[in-house]
Amino acid sequence: MKINHAVRLVALLAFGIGSRSITLAQNGDSTDADHSLQELIHLKAQTDASGLQQILNENVAASSRKALSSRETPGIVTVITEEEIRYSGARDIVDLLRLVPGVDFATDLGFIAGIGMRGNWASEGKVLVLMDGQEYNEILYQSVPYGNKFPLDQIARVEIIRGPGSAVYGGTAEFGVINIITKGGAGQQTASASGTYSTLPGSYGRRNLSAGFSKAIGTKAHADVSFFKGQHIASDQTFYDYYPEDSTETEVPLPMDAARHSSTDATNFNAGLRYGNTHVRAIYDRFHVEHPWNITDYSHLFLSLKHNLRFGRKLTITPLLSYTNQTPWETTDAADTESGSFFRINARRSKVSVTALYDISRKVNLTFGQEYFRDFAQNQRGEDYFGEGQNQVQYHTASVFAQGLVKHRVANLTLGFRYDKHSAFGSAFVPRFALTKRIDNFHFKALYSHSYRAPGIENITLNEAIRPERSRVSELELGYQFTPDMLLSVNAFDVQTKDVIIYFSDIPNDSTYIEEYRNYDLTGSRGLEAVYQLRKERWHLNLGYSFYRALSNATADAYRVPGKQHVFLAFPAHKFTLLGSVALTRDLRINPSVLYFSERYGFTELDGDGNPVLTRLAPQTLANLYVSYDNLLVKGLDLGVGAYNLFNSRQPMPRAYQGEIDPTPGRSRELLLKLTYHLSFQSSSSATK
Repeated sequence: MKINHAVRLVALLAFGIGSRSITLAQNGDSTDADHSLQELIHLKAQTDASGLQQILNENVAASSRKALSSRETPGIVTVITEEEIRYSGARDIVDLLRLVPGVDFATDLGFIAGIGMRGNWASEGKVLVLMDGQEYNEILYQSVPYGNKFPLDQIARVEIIRGPGSAVYGGTAEFGVINIITKGGAGQQTASASGTYSTLPGSYGRRNLSAGFSKAIGTKAHADVSFFKGQHIASDQTFYDYYPEDSTETEVPLPMDAARHSSTDATNFNAGLRYGNTHVRAIYDRFHVEHPWNITDYSHLFLSLKHNLRFGRKLTITPLLSYTNQTPWETTDAADTESGSFFRINARRSKVSVTALYDISRKVNLTFGQEYFRDFAQNQRGEDYFGEGQNQVQYHTASVFAQGLVKHRVANLTLGFRYDKHSAFGSAFVPRFALTKRIDNFHFKALYSHSYRAPGIENITLNEAIRPERSRVSELELGYQFTPDMLLSVNAFDVQTKDVIIYFSDIPNDSTYIEEYRNYDLTGSRGLEAVYQLRKERWHLNLGYSFYRALSNATADAYRVPGKQHVFLAFPAHKFTLLGSVALTRDLRINPSVLYFSERYGFTELDGDGNPVLTRLAPQTLANLYVSYDNLLVKGLDLGVGAYNLFNSRQPMPRAYQGEIDPTPGRSRELLLKLTYHLSFQSSSSATK
């Protein structure tokens, strides 16, 4: 009978009946898998199971959309829990994600931070960011601005997949996925409010306000709402403008006070409602970034509606409608704000999908479905922007996807694929294959996937012949749980990317300025990542290490360090992380964190002839200390005091690609004060049913 099930599964995959499942980890909504999860956590809490075991036993679905424990899910996964977020003292999403091996940040444009994954620049269309199931990547370039814009105090869980996600999520997850689940999206019953204020020498560092409310209404409904408002200074150091409008023949850089020209302003509003099996969510997000040259604004509205149709205990069909309306990268000349923005394009995406999850048996699962979305963009300035007298453009994408999971005593086998057909650049097919298994204290993962980056609207606008970027990724992870409190896992990876999409600009013979995106032959990296976790009742320790080496035959020179072919610009070859927490009393905790980066390289200045100068940035250590005191004066009122960059290292954050000299200056030591009040309502199982 088991053989027949396997044959049926292979046949279904071969004929392309495919898709995916919608789960809590993707959409922030409850599913049957989560009932088992909550029961497991409750059961473990009543035994001698360690805190580490409880975390490892939690299901992760972002890497496959069929929930498996973190040690068996078909992806290299890091899960950051609500408790870890709270006691890490992370000021923003950059602080939090930098604790993950293989993840780092570099400057994109205008003091905007972009993400790197395993040494590779991954800002545009290569790392998908989800919040409560909403795709945060903007449509024009498929990027996400990072920084003081995500409401950390309202987040219940973050899942980071270091590795391809295209077979599950399509052409915006070539190198990884960051899945953010808020407290409301997770179905918690809680209310909270927090305020944060920090100082830098001569300036404030950040000032944030956050509030959230999430509660069950009767036995069938659950509502949540949260709000975040944050302001932040990217740097308090001197910024040197190497391209001043009033420059002389000697090209003397113009020094400027970055504290006056690097502020950000973020607003986030998130509301959700579940009634029975119907789920509705709306998110409004706005981000304002200042720079001595330009002011950049992002505004996004996300809406989604889904309904789970259950047919018996084996089949669930989920139709989903989603809509986003956004104006990303709206750019205004900082020296002439009265003239308004000179780049303003409104983009909209309408999506419909139908997903089915079919449990053929207890050990065989199939997910399948289809997706269709329409992208529309309109230039708000009205001129002939898209060519042929057009100020608007639209594209269509149709997809089918499939995944089969077979659980066996030897290994869990995951097979899947995704096929996308785009109206402009054609089709893309990406398969995935995974063998995973936990055998007593040992676990292994052998993963092989294809992935791709779909060109965004602006990529196509600047080059109608642009082709999708394609990657092949091989990964192997081995792990061993030495004791109930201790786990060590090590993974090796090989990333090879072809038809690399890279921005190019030039002024040939001092004539008209040209810019476009081009496909370059090859880039990629190989390396190792390791995580060591030790979690005791009153203290815990998390150590991480990552190493990468650029492919020796890579031809995408825009990312390479001249004369140092084994590393890429901006990203260190070695990174060590330490995060600890010690409970001195029931309410008082000391939480240190240390990040060590090996030498980095970037273009940070010009020579006398106006040519970029490559700079070696010495190895850097960032040490932070966060002290928390819970239940200050009254139950639920928590105080946090933090000191960041204790050694006062002020290295700049360079760009990860060759271009104009525009690094973000470093930050000085920062002192922070935080007050949080939270109230947990009486636990009710109906909140997650």
